[in-house]
Amino acid sequence: MRPRDRRRGTLAGVTSDRVRRPVIAAAIDGVCLVVFVLLGRSSHGLNGGSNWFLTVLWPFVVGWYAAALLTHLYRAATHPWLRAAATVTLGVVLALLVRVTATSRSTPVVFGVVAFSFLMLTTVGWRVAARFAARLRVRVSA
Repeated sequence: MRPRDRRRGTLAGVTSDRVRRPVIAAAIDGVCLVVFVLLGRSSHGLNGGSNWFLTVLWPFVVGWYAAALLTHLYRAATHPWLRAAATVTLGVVLALLVRVTATSRSTPVVFGVVAFSFLMLTTVGWRVAARFAARLRVRVSA
């Protein structure tokens, strides 16, 4: 049985291995980015193939993981909600800047708002769900 971690506001206990936890979190965040692009594609009825998909996805991948490095999202256990929110904010701004400069694609303001909203809900949402599940698991095993 694992010792109960009483640090409030941390992700301690979400997974059992401190080495795997950041990798798993980064992978789940990557899935959120992919889902964002896929849902945008289907909601707009676009059929651009894999080239279109990658053209839309890569600025968000670059923006997200650059922001995650700057906010220490995957390295620090304290203030995960604040770090995730800061990563979403900075990541979307960076992604939109990369999108405009490197791909020469138009970037309407509403696109930025939708990207920010979706990524805030999904990337912070899975963290809230994981924390809730961890607390539930501790209560059940106690």
